[in-house]
Amino acid sequence: MGDSNKLVPSIVVGVMGSTGIYLIPLLLGAMVTDRGFTEQQAGLMASADLAGYAVTTFLTALLLNRFSWRRMAFLGIAVMLVANVATTFAHHAPTFAAVRFLSGLGAGVLAAIANVSLGQTGNPDRNYGLLFSASLLFGTAGLWGLPLLLDRFGLNAAYFFIAALAVLVLIAATSLPNSKATTAVASASGTGRRGWLPAGAVLLSVALFWMEQNAIYAYLERIGNASQLSAHFIGFCLGMANLSGFLGAALVAWLGTRFGRLGPLAVSMAMQLACLWALSGHVSSAAYLIALGCIALAWNVANPIQLGVLATVDKDGRALALAATVIGVGLAAGPALGAAVLTEGNYDAILWVAAGLAVISFVLVLPALLRRQ
Repeated sequence: MGDSNKLVPSIVVGVMGSTGIYLIPLLLGAMVTDRGFTEQQAGLMASADLAGYAVTTFLTALLLNRFSWRRMAFLGIAVMLVANVATTFAHHAPTFAAVRFLSGLGAGVLAAIANVSLGQTGNPDRNYGLLFSASLLFGTAGLWGLPLLLDRFGLNAAYFFIAALAVLVLIAATSLPNSKATTAVASASGTGRRGWLPAGAVLLSVALFWMEQNAIYAYLERIGNASQLSAHFIGFCLGMANLSGFLGAALVAWLGTRFGRLGPLAVSMAMQLACLWALSGHVSSAAYLIALGCIALAWNVANPIQLGVLATVDKDGRALALAATVIGVGLAAGPALGAAVLTEGNYDAILWVAAGLAVISFVLVLPALLRRQ
């Protein structure tokens, strides 16, 4: 099947797999205001969703050579559809967490299939950029439109909306390649034991970096709410942050490694630390908007650079194949970590922990980075 035939359905399936990630802040806030969960419980609900995502990104990577992509996608979509409808009937924390974990299992299947499918196209960099752009644009639209839906119909409306999207994506999935993943990676020359040491350090760096991002991202709505910012303004700021993140990734795609990797990565970390400091305590509306825009830009400059560093130290593609799983683990652990350290209404502890994770992540990637420089 040609690249053009797999591109659109793969992107649509990939965007569907990321719905839970991009809508987390507002959904988490609605879990508190609409369902009556505590902030700690809501953070664990978000982690349950992402834990399912992490599990099936790994399992799907193992099974893609054995089963039809199309059938696996159908299964993932069906699981998401059932789980999101079931969420509207879940009012107790354990039941809610269980169905959100189930939804995450379906989403992880879709994300893994999209990643592998696009990776086998003739121009994967461009096509991953299209997937990333589509996901950010969807996230922006969702964050701007979701507050209106939540205000009028409550949290259940958001999950019915995601279930309706699943039905539409099911139609697009019929055009997915019905093939299995190639085994080119498995037959490539090995990284070797020595090669796995820097690759492992970079993978750990990636995990901690995504943990930092989602520990903050999941609670951004709560941070704004604690400073008496309106839900509509918070949704607007989160949408603008998505657009700013798109700009950061596009900047890396345009400049590549023209200025190396060390300088941009260091500037990105410094920007993150400044933004985390700006979000502490009582935050004005202007500071909230600027901090969200800048930290999203910094995150999305660092994300592709980290994966670029991983690619330089990973010769057989095995570490890169694990990157999606590592990202899923970081995404799942972030909100849980935030829930563990926060005190009700005070988010400074999360900000301090996130700052520490950003620094450790930067230090872990330095050996591989300097080695290649």
